[in-house]
Amino acid sequence: MILTEIERVLQLMRENPREYMRYVAREVNPGLSPQHYRFFAKKTEIRPEKVQLELELVEGDKLSSLFRSAMSFWSVPISAGYGRRLRFIVWDRTHYKVFGIFGLCDPLIGLRVRDTFIGWSKEQKEERLYNMMTAYVLGAVPPYNELFGAKMVALAVGCKEVCQAFEEKYKGKKTILKGREPLAKLVAVDTMAFFGKSLIYEGLPEWRFLGFTKGTTHIHLSHVWDSLLRIAKELGLNSVDKYSFGQGSNWKFRVLRELFSRLGLSERYFNVGLAKGYYFRPLIKEWKEFLNGQTDQLTYVNKTFEEYVELWRAKYLKRGIRRFSRAS
Repeated sequence: MILTEIERVLQLMRENPREYMRYVAREVNPGLSPQHYRFFAKKTEIRPEKVQLELELVEGDKLSSLFRSAMSFWSVPISAGYGRRLRFIVWDRTHYKVFGIFGLCDPLIGLRVRDTFIGWSKEQKEERLYNMMTAYVLGAVPPYNELFGAKMVALAVGCKEVCQAFEEKYKGKKTILKGREPLAKLVAVDTMAFFGKSLIYEGLPEWRFLGFTKGTTHIHLSHVWDSLLRIAKELGLNSVDKYSFGQGSNWKFRVLRELFSRLGLSERYFNVGLAKGYYFRPLIKEWKEFLNGQTDQLTYVNKTFEEYVELWRAKYLKRGIRRFSRAS
């Protein structure tokens, strides 16, 4: 029965990947809690020319719950990431509504398009991957997406306030796997666009498009993962009990590969042609030398959140207001 479901998934993915991902998103993403309705704007409530933005670090249960409600607006399944996490809400303080969100987590350990661009050896990556984070969710919620709000959030991801939050949270802390105390400085962020290149990053020189991933993923199996894991446990697969902190989504791949091998299934179930667009954003001038372990010098080239707000207002908000008005 589970094989039939997986075959159905592959067929749906090939026929209409965007529509299928909307279905998976509805199944696995958090829902919008009724207690948070008041924090999400209706279009008629907003005077876009009056929007004033503020950045808030998510701390505590109340903001965490609100952040999860905001994720309900995404039409693709969101992985919660793994390892270290920093989450932020961008507020429209004028109307006291959520404008957008972004969440950062540990980067993938193995990612060829990134590793080739940086020129990492295995040892260099083990040393400096700590100084990067990945945006696992990034965007504006309706109706602010009509104001090019996602571009504002993409700018905010790399602001000085995020770097400060990173340093304050991780300074003086030892890594779990190796027990070392690395330099708690964020020097680069990256992200992946679900369906290849994304208009969000077009026109933002802060972000560099580096290419595409291989299209190997398990996210399309998210809604049947519990069933697959149960089967793996019943079969006593070795990979099930070999999860430890820092392995992240690689553990799911190992479980699924061992399970599919045991069941005589092909790894074609991972290759669904969903090559994501990979975007990289350095925050310091010496990013390449730093990430390759050639220097500890840090000359930050990013701006403050307020400076990015002014940039967004000057370049995008007026255009967004025209679009906002036409769509009304």
